[in-house]
Formats: sequence, C-alpha cells, structure tokens
Amino acid sequence: MPDFLRDALRILRVEPREDGRRLESRSGAGVHPVTTAEGDAAYLKIMPGTLGARELRFYREVAPGAPVRTPALLGHLETDAGVALLLAAAGQTLDVDRWTPGMWVALGRDLAALHEMPGNWAGPDELGGVDHAAAAAYWGPDFDGVLAGADRLWDAMAAPAPVFAHGDCHTENITHVDGSPVFCDWQNAGTGRASADLALLSVRATPAGVTVPPALLDAYLAGRSGPAAELRRAIVAEELAVLLFLWPRYAGYNTAEGNARIRARALRLAEV
Repeated sequence: MPDFLRDALRILRVEPREDGRRLESRSGAGVHPVTTAEGDAAYLKIMPGTLGARELRFYREVAPGAPVRTPALLGHLETDAGVALLLAAAGQTLDVDRWTPGMWVALGRDLAALHEMPGNWAGPDELGGVDHAAAAAYWGPDFDGVLAGADRLWDAMAAPAPVFAHGDCHTENITHVDGSPVFCDWQNAGTGRASADLALLSVRATPAGVTVPPALLDAYLAGRSGPAAELRRAIVAEELAVLLFLWPRYAGYNTAEGNARIRARALRLAEV
C-alpha cells in the first residue's frame, strides 16, 4: 500500500524515523516507526480494511475502559484503501528468553483482568475451519490417533465460559513500560476463549526453547473466577489443537531446531 502509506504520513503529519525499521506482521499489516509533528516517537500501523476496522474499533470503543495498558491512539485514517493507526510509542518488546519471572507474573495478572472484563463482541477464530488432511500430511502417523479424536479437544476448549480475549497473545505483542506489560496488536480482539490467549503464549515461546513458567498461570488463576481444572484442560487442548492444525502454516517461518521443539512439545501434550 505505498500510496496509502504516503497519504497517511501526510494527513497524520508524521515523518518516518531514520533510525527505525519497519516491523513485519504475518497478518499483512505494516508498522512504521515515525515522529509526530510535536517531535514524539510513535508508530504508524497500516492495515487492510477489515483488520484495520476491527483494531480501530477496539482503540476507540474498548481501550479507554480496558483494565490493561495499551498504546495511546493519537490519530487514524480510514479510507477504501485501508486503515492507518497512529499509536504512541509504548516501550519495547523483549526476546522471550529474556523475560523475567516477574514479567510472566505481571502478564498473567493482567490477562486475568482482561478476561474478566465484560463485553460481547465476536472475535475471529483461526481454529474455526481446520484442514484435517493438511494436518495429517504434516504430522504423519505419530498423530493419527490424536487427529482421529480431535473432537475431544474441541469439547475441552469449549467448556470454560467465553471471555473478552486479546486474540493474538504472545510476547512479541507485549511491550514493557515501568515494569508493566503493554498489550499491542488488537486486530483479533473480541469474545473468545481464554485458553486461546494462554495457549498461544506457549506455542510462540516453544521454538526458542522457552517454557512458560507455572507462575503465569498461577497469577492468572488468582485473578479469575471459574473452575481451575476445567481451564487447565482447555489450555492443554487448545495448545495441542493449535500445534496440530495451525502450526503447519507457520512452520516455514521457523528453524529446523524450532520445528523439532514444536514436534517434541506436541508429542508431550498428546500424552496428557
């Protein structure tokens, strides 16, 4: 969207930062470091219309009352060509292997607060239409029995009550300011499964050889109502479902070592 990007830079009165690099997104969005007319650091996020409209709606309608920190929306542009969000700079991401125990605890606490927030806004669900044949081709005979019994995974995932979920919760979408997490990238937000947010953290950490510490879930459960055992089963089922049915799409983004760790993780979960 080069023409739309030029229009957004001009209309929102921002300049690209020479020391910044464009941040890539698997969703098709582009995030560009910019400087505002007042000289402040910010980010210009350029998105296709459907994704952009959802995230713009979040920042305008939900973020002001959300119990978690989000980047401030400084301005926006919405046209037939796409949606641009001008977001205040809000800390930096940290490689998952550099997360401290305190960071995981803070994330668990804030996720619990987010999931307790009232709201009824249907969110997208990547697991809503899965390709069993593609999964079987990728995973091979090791998973024949698991794939044949996949309905049990969906039953476990559906058991806990729906919540307002982030929808793309992993450490690359979390920055840190003064010791507190800041949640970014809300284009998949909406009513969904708590287990989806919690399981994706583990999925995305696994290729780096990182296991999400139990302290995160302990902090989360301390701030949530509902049966803990039911949620724990849902998280295991969700992570296995994501690995089985969604991971084959993203395996190419990862190293052979990272994919081997994913396979080992899936085998362990299949035995639970």
